[in-house]
Amino acid sequence: TLRCGEGAGCNVRVTDVAERGIEGVSCTVTTEKGSYALSIPSPGRFMIYSASMGVAIGEQLGLSRQEIIDGVAAYTPTGSRMRLLPRPDNRLIIDDCYNANPVSMKASLEVLQDGANRRVAILGDMGELGENEKALHAEVGAFAAGLNIDAIYCAGPLSEAISDEAKKTATPKDIRHFATRAELMEALPTLLHDGDTILVKASHFMQFTQIVDLLRK
Repeated sequence: TLRCGEGAGCNVRVTDVAERGIEGVSCTVTTEKGSYALSIPSPGRFMIYSASMGVAIGEQLGLSRQEIIDGVAAYTPTGSRMRLLPRPDNRLIIDDCYNANPVSMKASLEVLQDGANRRVAILGDMGELGENEKALHAEVGAFAAGLNIDAIYCAGPLSEAISDEAKKTATPKDIRHFATRAELMEALPTLLHDGDTILVKASHFMQFTQIVDLLRK
């Protein structure tokens, strides 16, 4: 049971959380007015927070129970936030390069390991982390090395700590670092395979949307 919030007459609980990998998350949201069995078509356990808020707001707006359930089921990610982009070559791109911090990077990597076939993480620098930025990037690398991920390709000066740390514990995996986004993009056509599940994630200033555009061509 997760109590997401209360006060001002609102008491929202989330139970029965079931992660379905890339396919999304299901849960039951219970409020003072009713209970809602939700199917969220976006991966990541963190989506239950947004769904519970959506239920509470929907009730305040006077929506019916079915309208709220249908609205959650019809959710489509905006921008580059866990956007799933299937390709004709059976590749699946997980476009999550709107922004990044250590917590969101780890959450996205956990989603990636549920992908089909070969799982590839394309990662870039995380900004605005202060004096511990190198250690925080290394922490992400150690975390990624412990997951069921087949390849880690990084670009940017800070993300070198991701690849260096990952290599310490994951050397049969294909782990590479590139100085710039442009160098990584040049190499990607020879590194990726048909059927790959590919996570693309970095802070917005790294402009990894260009990598997503390349992979979609």
